[in-house]
Amino acid sequence: MGADNHSSFHRTPNHRGAMALVLTIALGIDTAPVLASSGEKLELPVAGRDPFSPYGRQYSLLSEELARYRGLAQGNQWRPLDAGQPITPGSRGPRVAQLRSLLMLYGDFRPADFSDKEAEEALHGDVYDKPLQAAVRRFQRRHGLKADSLVDERTRSRLNTNPEKLARILAANIARWEELPKDLGPRYIIVNVPEFNLRLIDGEREQFRMKVVVGKPKHKTPQLTTRMTRLEFNPVWRVPPSIALRELLPKGSSALSAKGYRLINHRGRAVPFTRGNVAAVRRGQVSLQQKGGPGNALGRVKFVIPNRHAIFLHDTTSKHLFKKSQRAFSHGCIRLEKPLKFARMMLAEQNRWNSARIERALMSGRTHGVALKKTLPVYIAYWTAWVDEKGQLQFRPDIYQRDKPGKGANRG
Repeated sequence: MGADNHSSFHRTPNHRGAMALVLTIALGIDTAPVLASSGEKLELPVAGRDPFSPYGRQYSLLSEELARYRGLAQGNQWRPLDAGQPITPGSRGPRVAQLRSLLMLYGDFRPADFSDKEAEEALHGDVYDKPLQAAVRRFQRRHGLKADSLVDERTRSRLNTNPEKLARILAANIARWEELPKDLGPRYIIVNVPEFNLRLIDGEREQFRMKVVVGKPKHKTPQLTTRMTRLEFNPVWRVPPSIALRELLPKGSSALSAKGYRLINHRGRAVPFTRGNVAAVRRGQVSLQQKGGPGNALGRVKFVIPNRHAIFLHDTTSKHLFKKSQRAFSHGCIRLEKPLKFARMMLAEQNRWNSARIERALMSGRTHGVALKKTLPVYIAYWTAWVDEKGQLQFRPDIYQRDKPGKGANRG
């Protein structure tokens, strides 16, 4: 639609309907049953299901948000933000008014924060002022964007995701919740792949959080339900044959030897980098391994979580990747931002290892495994939408394209 059609939305009596809809959404008034824009009836989740989540009520909260966005999809108040130059602080014009209306519908610009007169004026405002900038930053944070108040094409693209699509995203995430056990346990680790974060939850409270690097789209990190059973200091990296053949062996034996790589036969003995032994890697008779130590690709510590995909958590020498907002760079395993702090927490609480003992194990340079006295549940999840501990609905990009119809149960 053109700018004239959008701006007329703010000047007609329909603004009273917009205010009513915003207040309805803000107050959480039930809008079900609702219809999709195609006219198809949209069924809401069955009432009475026991909620479960890191924050106690995730399933129920997502179901409430699903009803809210289906209500938005049913109505005719939602309008996309017109194309144009980035909206910066102090900007004026009809696109600012469009922006404000969108943020009111999403709940980032809240009528409850204003008097009735101010709320009425807000529907007609065309200045990108500080309250609206704060609302944009809130929206950006909820979508994993840089909270800089700049409404550029990235932010505009997220603003213009229509409610019907957002409802489908919420439904896909609810379906993935249904794959998890109803009782996650009193204490557990949860990794949300699209968020690039790991959390340690204890008694439904977040005890620890850190950034992670996950698998790139062609090496997807799978969804898993498993347990952490042991730690390894100075771990040996047993290189998967595909990585050895495609990425490492072509570099030559001298470069590999300098970084501690060796070819190991089925008897566990080192063999030279001959053409025959390299060919034996392809047949599975010889493996490429990197000895443990400071230069190892797995870093100084590895966390074992048994699974058929051979996925584990580990330290990394590529620390710079944690500065990036999008962190899908691995071959599927999960790299940790603060692995040594995490190791100290695991061992201090379960095995009574103090910092000095851990330091001695690290400095020895030898590979040293430590079995946890009490294994800890680990869930690797894929949530592109969730309600955070502050009650705010979060969205993240669908990096593995699992929100599409028929992909909700994809665990690969």
